[in-house]
Amino acid sequence: MTKDNIKELLNLLEFEHDGNIYTKKYENVNEPLKVDISGDGHIFYRECGISIGRETTCNLLEPENLVVLHCVDRLLWKGYNPIHIELEPAWKLGHSTKGGYADVWVRTFKNGGFDGSDEDKESLLIIECKTWGREFDGAWADTKEDGAQLFSYFQQERATKFLCLYTADIIDGKIEQDYHLINVQDNEKKLENEETAKSYKDATNNKQLYNVWHETYHDDYATRGLFENEIEPYRIGKNKYTTKDLKSVDNDTIQKKYNEFALILRQHNVGGYENAFDKLVNLFLAKVVDETNNPDDLNFYWKGSAYDDDYRLQDRLQRLYRDGMKRFLNEDVTYIEDGEIEKAFRRFKNDPDATKKTIKSYFRALKFFSDNDFSFISVHNKKLFEQNAAILLKVVKMLQDIKLKDSDQNQLLGDLFEGFLNKGVKQSEGQFFTPMPIVRFLVSSLPLEKIIQDSEDIPSAIDYACGAGHFLTEYAVQIKDYVEKYRPSIPLNEYYSHITGIEKEYRLSKVSKVSAFMYGHDETQIIYSDALAPNEDVKESSYDVLIANPPYSVKGFLETLTESQRKHYSLFNDGLNIAKNNAIEIFFIERAAQLLKAGGVAGIILPVSVLNKGGIYAKGREIILQKFDIVALVEFGSGTFGKTGTNTVTMFLRRKETNTPDAEHYQNRIDCWFCNYEKCESNDIYDDTDLLQAYCDHCDFNWEDYHAFLSGNMTENFMEHDTIQAYKTAFFGNQRNAMKGVCTQAKEIRAKFKSRQDTQAYRRLSEDEKKRQETKAFLQFVIAIEKEKVYYFILAKTTPNPVVIVKSPSGTTNIKRFLGYEWSDSKGNEGIKYLNVSTQSTSDDEGNGEDDDTMHQIEGIKGIQTPLFNPQDLEDDLKINSIIRQNFANGEVSVPDELMDYVEVYDLADLIDFKRADFSKAIKTTPVLSYPQIQSKYPLEKLGVVSPYISEKVAYSSISPSSYVTTANMLQNRAGITPYNDVPEVGNVTKYQKDDILVSNIRPYLKKIWLAEHDGGCSNDVLVFRNAKPSDYLSEYLYAILSSDIFFDYMMVGKTGLKMPRGDKKVIPNFLIPKAPLVEVQRKIAEECQEQDNDYINASSRIIEIEKEIEELMRQSQMKANNSISLNRADLFDISIGRRVLKSEIVKDGVYDVYSANVFEPFGKTIHSVLDDFSKPSVLWGIDGDWMVNYQKAEKPFNPTDHCGVIRVLDETIVNPKYLVYPLMKVGDAERFSRSNRASIERVKALSIMLPDIDTQNEVAQQLVSMENEIAELKSKMQECIIKKQEILDKYLK
Repeated sequence: MTKDNIKELLNLLEFEHDGNIYTKKYENVNEPLKVDISGDGHIFYRECGISIGRETTCNLLEPENLVVLHCVDRLLWKGYNPIHIELEPAWKLGHSTKGGYADVWVRTFKNGGFDGSDEDKESLLIIECKTWGREFDGAWADTKEDGAQLFSYFQQERATKFLCLYTADIIDGKIEQDYHLINVQDNEKKLENEETAKSYKDATNNKQLYNVWHETYHDDYATRGLFENEIEPYRIGKNKYTTKDLKSVDNDTIQKKYNEFALILRQHNVGGYENAFDKLVNLFLAKVVDETNNPDDLNFYWKGSAYDDDYRLQDRLQRLYRDGMKRFLNEDVTYIEDGEIEKAFRRFKNDPDATKKTIKSYFRALKFFSDNDFSFISVHNKKLFEQNAAILLKVVKMLQDIKLKDSDQNQLLGDLFEGFLNKGVKQSEGQFFTPMPIVRFLVSSLPLEKIIQDSEDIPSAIDYACGAGHFLTEYAVQIKDYVEKYRPSIPLNEYYSHITGIEKEYRLSKVSKVSAFMYGHDETQIIYSDALAPNEDVKESSYDVLIANPPYSVKGFLETLTESQRKHYSLFNDGLNIAKNNAIEIFFIERAAQLLKAGGVAGIILPVSVLNKGGIYAKGREIILQKFDIVALVEFGSGTFGKTGTNTVTMFLRRKETNTPDAEHYQNRIDCWFCNYEKCESNDIYDDTDLLQAYCDHCDFNWEDYHAFLSGNMTENFMEHDTIQAYKTAFFGNQRNAMKGVCTQAKEIRAKFKSRQDTQAYRRLSEDEKKRQETKAFLQFVIAIEKEKVYYFILAKTTPNPVVIVKSPSGTTNIKRFLGYEWSDSKGNEGIKYLNVSTQSTSDDEGNGEDDDTMHQIEGIKGIQTPLFNPQDLEDDLKINSIIRQNFANGEVSVPDELMDYVEVYDLADLIDFKRADFSKAIKTTPVLSYPQIQSKYPLEKLGVVSPYISEKVAYSSISPSSYVTTANMLQNRAGITPYNDVPEVGNVTKYQKDDILVSNIRPYLKKIWLAEHDGGCSNDVLVFRNAKPSDYLSEYLYAILSSDIFFDYMMVGKTGLKMPRGDKKVIPNFLIPKAPLVEVQRKIAEECQEQDNDYINASSRIIEIEKEIEELMRQSQMKANNSISLNRADLFDISIGRRVLKSEIVKDGVYDVYSANVFEPFGKTIHSVLDDFSKPSVLWGIDGDWMVNYQKAEKPFNPTDHCGVIRVLDETIVNPKYLVYPLMKVGDAERFSRSNRASIERVKALSIMLPDIDTQNEVAQQLVSMENEIAELKSKMQECIIKKQEILDKYLK
């Protein structure tokens, strides 16, 4: 404050003014206080009745004088009589000759009256005023260092009871005040407890007075007790605090608390940060209890050295902690209050006081002089107690003014606690909790909105290994908006009461409970227990949501469970080594199945070994396949959780139906089929034999052969199948691992047969009988394996959704970009660092010298950039969490182009290898590939042998520019190349020569291939194959083989990447080439295939010509367009979108083609449609993805999804719907509609299009029909060429 804003100050103090004269009247003050702001200004203190030592305070020149004015105004407003107030009294400071002038001195008359001489006055309060900020902070630092001015004034007036350093300023249009109030009266109770403590009454000079304050009262001061509403004048000091005295936090406050806590620990050499954090958690718990139980008389408060001492403070804290542990965690904490000791002596007759004093001294030593729940350092004697008490007092004072139970500040309070948690439990250890970005991703990937919206009852959520409670807190935060949107009549706290966390570690159970409090989720239930053990507070089959990162690889965990508890798990058997088994994560999977209700969803972080490891892990996968639908598998690399070094997979699961389990039904069906398929009566009841046929198709079994096998007859063709051959090797072989992974029943059958073979009775059998028994045993062996395979295939096949597969990229930089964070090993800054947040230095007048960006890191998650989720919009369709949520809803899953490097979608059955003999139910995150091969009666040789890659490089300058070949100038669909007419920025290129075969390795499905007609060079993405055996193979024959669909399909099976797939260069050379006779067969194949290729190329070229003609026709007609029409006209257009189509609605015999964002190709059929009138033609557009528009004839039924828009023209005398397609396509291109710029119905309706007159439209539309019919005929011709070419290969090679 300066003279420049004196008017603002006086107006805020409610002075009235007349020109430059401002006045204010006070109750019980005879004369008003007057201020003249003209010139240098003058404050008329003396006229108001205030004594003035010297006039320097009375002008407005010095900013400090405005602080004095504000202080005097507060005193008068409180009710202090001006006759008791003196400004700038003069004293000698200490032994110096220099005079000192206190700013404000409050003295009262001894008799309590208002008359008398100066000698009748007693000093009550001395106030030193300083300007806001640096001057105030510096003066306080000086005071703490040596007592400075205040204690020199105290030396002059020893009867003084209070010293005060005061400041004020105008901030954001409001007056802010701050003061440090020192009570300089001896606390007799404290002096009695501390026999060596110094007292004020025994001090003889200002240095000794300061030492008393510093050593006995530990620099104690208060920030309340002078000007607050409840403080009466002259009754300075405050020994009773209420929640009204507490303040809400802001970001600056939070940051200061981190620095303050770090400074306290450093000042007292507290090295065990985790122990310090543990004590801090206990203090948070005690404070929450205090605000809950004692709002009108807080116990979590240092009441000042005049009223309090270390023993009484710690006694109160212990009581609060005991009450909190019992109330919130149902744990008893042994603690005896001082009052209980008093009661114990109430009936003593003989000298109770002496006995009591002795007992209490012993009790105090036992109670306080040992480690307890608030020991920041190890305590085992009085000296260490006092050292710890100094730390404890500072931490209490750091927290005591914060209001924890503040519904308006829950996020900030949660962030405050989170910051302490980050520092107290090192995330770099990966020991206790999941990084917040992963927490947010997991929770936001679950269909919480749908659960809240659809649930009649309040859904229950659980984390059975809750650690610090991050998942619980995030779940509570994310459901808040959904509850308020869909269930506004139900209080939020009722939803919070259905959130449960289980934590086995005592310390972390407290952390998670306090965290819930800090975020305002008081009702969240935290259970201190072993989650694998049944608990009366945890009801099985009752939870809608389960989110967890359970422990893994814990040796001996089964020993902590009782025998009956172990038998609660189907995983447990007598063969398990209880002491050594460490597969705790598998038991947590079965526990999830026990806890979730039917339809309940889960997100569980597990080591990736659960997907492929054998033994009990295979049993775990059986539980997964039987009990859950797998919705998504997200692989995170070893750097995700810091230094744990463990690769993890997050399994997103949905609990299957529990009342009529599919697993039991299909097990019964399979038992029936394998008993005797022909006699299975239930085949007429259940329509599910198509599943058995699907298994045969998947494993390449001939249905007739498999049908015979089910009837007990293994045909010759069946026996020659690769899978059956593998069974034979396992059954008859003697290899050490021949039976590894084979099901138990099959092992028993083989073992029994092998034992029988060793008997004399078997040896005496005829060879025919031996062969019969051998065949029978092998049949039983195969049946046992196939029964299990068919069972799990059907469980996988009937999963109502595909599996979303998410993979973290490789490479440190790419991984960081994927996660949105990295891990720091920097000393003092270990742990997680969000990539968008830079370390922010903090000024520290205390000189701690430490930079602390904790708050910025916590806030940083709101701005990280990651494909996993959008922190600003968790519903962002372009993020991975939205794709997983979409899959939970059983809707059509569409992967944006931006995510194709990370996300793939497969059927579950394609992720399990059903062809191996060792069937361990391993679940892969890459599909089990089945490469197509040419069927031939001739020997087969690998392409890499017949025609290997050419890698020879030459300088680009050494070739003809027109001979340069890239994927860009190679034509689709085997149409060869066009001359290159650009200048590439390349040095060396791959050399090719005439008769080499060039294949584009980018997007093999485009089928770009060319038999070189001359020498030249090509780019790296063009594969060059050269005939290495010209005496055995014709190059034209090799071209005929490699230009077949089978070869391109082969390349696509092993592709890498989604957005721009490439063939796997390591796999492509394994493609098999039939070694047919050179002249008799190869030449005929080459010649006949060339004829088909020529017809194909001619048809393809003609289509290109027609498309150019159409483009020109439309361009010419649009030049006549002079009529602008808005698509928003309801009289002309009926515009709508479809609805979501579930996978379960897609059927083979449906009558309605289903169109989604790709409006050219239906992806299935349904038996119903959202539309019921098809009498008019339709114009379809794709809402997501590439901008597409297509025409649908009238009377052609179809079913649009929610990604497909439909336009119906209502007046065809103005708009021809066929013609509409072209201008709509063009205007959509101009709007840059795409996946990231969705063509929503609102945006489409906002479009305007230019059209010619209706006669022109009709004429052009008629020509379009003729041209499109010709294109359709040509495409049919091209397809015929492909079929004929395959027939040629089959004719000569099979």
